[in-house]
Amino acid sequence: ENKQMAASQEDGDDAGEFTRLFTSYLGLSFAIFLGSLPRNSIPLVSLLQSKNQALSRELADAEDQLRQLLSRRKEDSKANARVVEIFASHRHAWQQEEKKLLQQIDECNDEIAYLKGKVEDSERAEADLKAANDELKREISEKDEMLNFMSRGGGNVPVSGGLDLVGVEDNFSGGGGQVIEEFGTLYSHRLSGSDDYFNAASKFSLFQDLQQESSEPVKHFVARRELPWKVDGGGVSPKLKSLEQELLNLDRIRASKIPGQLQKQAKRYQTLAAKLDDLCRRMQTSDPCDASLSPEFRSQRQTEFLLEAFRLQQRASETGQKLMALQSYWCDGVEIDVAARRSVDSIRNNLKEVQRNLEIWLARIIGDLEGILARESSSSGSRTREYYNNASCRYPFGQ
Repeated sequence: ENKQMAASQEDGDDAGEFTRLFTSYLGLSFAIFLGSLPRNSIPLVSLLQSKNQALSRELADAEDQLRQLLSRRKEDSKANARVVEIFASHRHAWQQEEKKLLQQIDECNDEIAYLKGKVEDSERAEADLKAANDELKREISEKDEMLNFMSRGGGNVPVSGGLDLVGVEDNFSGGGGQVIEEFGTLYSHRLSGSDDYFNAASKFSLFQDLQQESSEPVKHFVARRELPWKVDGGGVSPKLKSLEQELLNLDRIRASKIPGQLQKQAKRYQTLAAKLDDLCRRMQTSDPCDASLSPEFRSQRQTEFLLEAFRLQQRASETGQKLMALQSYWCDGVEIDVAARRSVDSIRNNLKEVQRNLEIWLARIIGDLEGILARESSSSGSRTREYYNNASCRYPFGQ
């Protein structure tokens, strides 16, 4: 232990001596440094100290500015992040709006193509109407020639429909043929736009349901058989009932707007058929050969029936045009399955059949009424024509 203590004491003495030696070395080195300095270096020390203080202040200011810059950068980064989020949300909205606009453009293009097709169909229909108009003018001229021939009298040559030229010459004597010609011309002008009537009724003669039974002024007006329009209406009601059942079946097969459009079209035909039934009932209760009524009153009543038939004929023509529009819609842009397509085709055929039956029904009614009015014009003369002109002002749809 004594040795250790002596060794540690020697080490401590050596360390103290080294410290004193190092301190002396530093002091001597500093003294030599100061001695080697030039004489004017002492004021430079104070100058350097002042510069050091200035640089320290500038360093503190720079550090402060750097801290402010870092805080501003953080705030700017946060603001930029918010701007990016807002722009991203707006960009999504812009993309959705762009998709909507592109979809609208596609729909508009489809609508333009559909309208172009409709325009082409209208042009074709216009050409067909012009051709039908020319055909009607030709038929009217032929009928005028027939009426002129009948008014002049042509011997005892029999005429189809049960009339005899001998009876015709007796009935139309005294200027009656001219009245018939004027009356037929007047009706031809009223019917110049009704091509459906002549298409359905061109094969029926004006006097097909009449025959000459006696020379009495009333008896020869009696029809030789049941009026055909009493029978024609029987085929419409069963078709409408069958059509209603098929529409119910289609509604169960496919839920879309097609059954609604078909039901609207069927409703139009039901309304038109009901009006025709009402007209036929009133015509049946009104006897055109009632001797107790004056000829003017009979002509007035039959003319009112005829004007109403003209209005219903126009309604039927408009309904047929709507049916054609529906058919073009089905053929153009509607995609349905096989079962629904089969049901739609069956309904479409039934609608066509109902349209054709209604047109034939109306054509027979109008033909019978024109025949009655043409016969009565031989006795009532220009009074019927005058009443018809007055009635046309009250019933503009008959024009």
